[in-house]
Amino acid sequence: MPSLLDLHPRNQSSRGNTGAIHRPRYVLSLSPLCPGLSFLFLVLLLLNIFLISCGGVASSAPVTVTVLPTSAQPFTGSTVPFTATVQNAGSSAITWQVNSIPGGDTTVGTINASGLFTAPNAVPNPPTVMVTAVLQSDSTKSGYANVTIQTPSPIQGPLSLSPALSSLTTSQTLQLQVTTAGVSNSQVNWAVNGGIITTDGFYTPPSSAGSFNVIVTLKANPSVTGSAQVKVTDFAGTFTWRNDNSRSGQNPKELALAPAAVSSSKFGKLFSCPLDGYAYAQPLYVANLAIPGKERHNVIFVATEKDTVFAFDADANPCLQLWHTGLIPAGEEPVQTPNSEITSADIAPFIGITGTPVIDSSSSTLYVVAETWTPGLNPVYDQRLYALDLATGQRKIQPSGVVISTAASVTPAFSPLWGNQRAALLLENGTVYIAFASHHDLGDYHGWLLGYDAATMQQTSAFDDTPGGQGGGIWQSGGGPSADSNHNAFVITGNGTFDANRGGSDYGDSFLRLSSTSGLAVTDYFTPCDQAALASADQYLGSSAPLLLPDGIGPPSYPNLLLGAAMNGSMYLVDREALGGYDGGICPDIPPRPVQKVPVGDGPILSTPVYWNNAIYIAAGSGKLKAFPMTGGVLQSTPSSQSPETLGLQGATPVVSSNGANNAIVWLIDTSGAQVTPYTPAIIRAFDATNLSNELYNSAMMPTRDSAGLAVKFTVPTEANSKVYVGTQTELDVYGLLH
Repeated sequence: MPSLLDLHPRNQSSRGNTGAIHRPRYVLSLSPLCPGLSFLFLVLLLLNIFLISCGGVASSAPVTVTVLPTSAQPFTGSTVPFTATVQNAGSSAITWQVNSIPGGDTTVGTINASGLFTAPNAVPNPPTVMVTAVLQSDSTKSGYANVTIQTPSPIQGPLSLSPALSSLTTSQTLQLQVTTAGVSNSQVNWAVNGGIITTDGFYTPPSSAGSFNVIVTLKANPSVTGSAQVKVTDFAGTFTWRNDNSRSGQNPKELALAPAAVSSSKFGKLFSCPLDGYAYAQPLYVANLAIPGKERHNVIFVATEKDTVFAFDADANPCLQLWHTGLIPAGEEPVQTPNSEITSADIAPFIGITGTPVIDSSSSTLYVVAETWTPGLNPVYDQRLYALDLATGQRKIQPSGVVISTAASVTPAFSPLWGNQRAALLLENGTVYIAFASHHDLGDYHGWLLGYDAATMQQTSAFDDTPGGQGGGIWQSGGGPSADSNHNAFVITGNGTFDANRGGSDYGDSFLRLSSTSGLAVTDYFTPCDQAALASADQYLGSSAPLLLPDGIGPPSYPNLLLGAAMNGSMYLVDREALGGYDGGICPDIPPRPVQKVPVGDGPILSTPVYWNNAIYIAAGSGKLKAFPMTGGVLQSTPSSQSPETLGLQGATPVVSSNGANNAIVWLIDTSGAQVTPYTPAIIRAFDATNLSNELYNSAMMPTRDSAGLAVKFTVPTEANSKVYVGTQTELDVYGLLH
C-alpha cells in the first residue's frame, strides 16, 4: 500500500557542458489515497519543523505593556515622568506617543524617549489626553495613561481653616473645614503632626496632650497651603470649688486661651443651657466621662436653688442635657424666702443647693447638700447630704440622703433652720466636710464643720466653733474650707463669741487650723488684736475663704503661708504652721502675728483672692481688680496693676488660666447686676495677668451676641478646655473661641 508521503528523485537535465555531476532532487508528494489526512499531516510536520528551527517550544504567556502612573493631573507647562514595563516579549523597546502622535506636539503635550511628559502651555480641548507606550517589535501591543491638563488655581494666598484654633480633650474629635471661597475639603491634601486626620478633614487626637498643626495643601496648586492649630489638653477637671483643696483657683493646663486669642472678635458666648433656679454654686467639670449608652463626654455639672443637679455636655452646641436629678423628698419643697422664720432675702427667692458640691473622681461620685422644708403653720426644715453617680445622676450609697444633724449628746445641737450651707464642700482624705453659717445673723446659730465618711455617709466628726456662745459662722462668701498635705483643715470664722485666749472654746473672727486625724480639733488659731472692734463694727473676718499659697513660697522662717481677707478691707498673711494665736488685744498686730496685714484700699472684701506667679489678685467690694506683687514671700502694699473697671459692692472672686507659667488670664464674674433692681446680666471679664489694665474681653462688649443671664452674687467662673462656664439666675452660659 502506498504511504501518505513519498519522497522520490526527479531527474534534472544538465546545464551547459561543465561536466558537473548533478545530484537527484527529492520531491515531496502526497498520497492520493487520503488527501484530507495528508494535508493535516503536512501542516503538523511543517509546524514541527518551524519549532525545531526556532530552538524550542513556543510560550503561551501574553505580551503586556504597562504605563505608570495610570493617570495624572498636571498644570499647564508642568512635567510628569512616566515609565513603561514590558512583559513576555523578546524586546522591551517602546515608542512614546501622545494622542497617537509619536513624541506628541505642543497642542497636546510632548514626551521624550525617557517618558518625561511636558504639558502644553494651554489646556487642550478636550483637556484629557492619552500618553501611550507602543512596543516597537509589535505595534499591536501598548499601554496607556490618561492625563488631564489643568489650569493653575487662581488662589495664590494661604488657605483658611475653621476652626483656626481649637482645644480638645483626648476623647473628642473635630471636623475641620476649608473656608476659602471656591475650595472644598476634597480639593486639598490633609496632614497633621500628631493624631490622625482623614482625607476630608476629620481629626482624632492622640492619647497624650500637646499642640498640633493641621496642614492643608491645594491639590490644584501645591504652593498654596493653610494651617490650623489643635491644642489637646489632659486637664482632668474641676472637681471642687476653685480647682483644688488649697483653693488655688488655677488651671495651669490651658493650652489655647492665650491673651492674644481672647478678644471680642475671637471669643464670645457659644450657647446657654436652661436652669430651673439660681446657680450660686460654682459649676464643676469632668473631662472624658463615660456616659452609659452615650460614649464619652466632657461634662459640666450645675446645682440650683431649686434642689436640682444638672449634667450637660460641656461642648455641645446647642445645649445637650445628659441628665438631671431632683433632690426633693415627697411632700417637701425648696425653702421659699423671705418667710416667717428666715426674714432675710440674702438668698432668695428659694434656698435649695447653695454650697458648691464636690466630686470624688475615683468613685465617680458627686456629693451635694440640699435644703428643703415642709411648709405650714410650723414648717419643718431639713438639710440632706446626697451622693450622686456622675454618669447617671442616680442616688447611691444612701439613696434617700443623709439628714444632717448632730448626736443627741452634742450641745448645742445643729439647727437645719438657722444653718446656712453657703460654703463649698471639701473632700479630704476620704471625708466630706460641710461648713455652715447663718442667714444674715438670724437665730441662735453657730459655725459648724461636720465630717461624713465618703464611702458610708456616716458622720465622723462635728465641730462647733462657738459651743459656749453663738455666731462664728463659716461664711467665706461661698468659698470652701481648705486642706494641706497633712490633712489639716483650715477655715476662717465670722463674727461671734471669742474666748479662746482665756481658755475657752469659742473662736469667732479667727483663722483656724483643725486636725482631722481623730475627729476635728483646733490645733492653732489666729485672731486679730482688734477682734472685738471688728465684730461691733460689722467688719469681721470670715468673708474670704482661706487660700493656701504654694509650699515653700515664704522665707525659711515661715515657708508655708495662708492668705485670708476681712470685711475691714484688709488681707492677712499668716504662717500656717504657726498661726500666732491672739496677743491680748495689744494693737497693732506685729509680725510674725500675722506675718503681714495689707489694706487693699477699697470696700469690704467679700471674695477670695487668687495667687499666680508671685502676685496676689484680689477684687474687693466697690473696687478694682488689683495685683499685689510678692517678693521673697513678702506681700507688697502697693498694687503693680489694676483693672480699668470698678466692680460692684461685693467685688468678685477671680480664677486664673495659664499654660504653665505662660499666657495667664485672670477671669471673674462681675455680679454688680445682682445688687440693683431690676437685676441686670452678669458680666464675664478677662484680664491679662501681667497687666490688669489690659482688659482682654468682657461680655458687655458685644451684648447682643454675648450677654449672660441675670447675675447671682458670689458666683465663680469655671475655666476648662478653652471654655468659661458662668452660672446665672436662669441659665448656664458657655463662652469660648468663635469658629
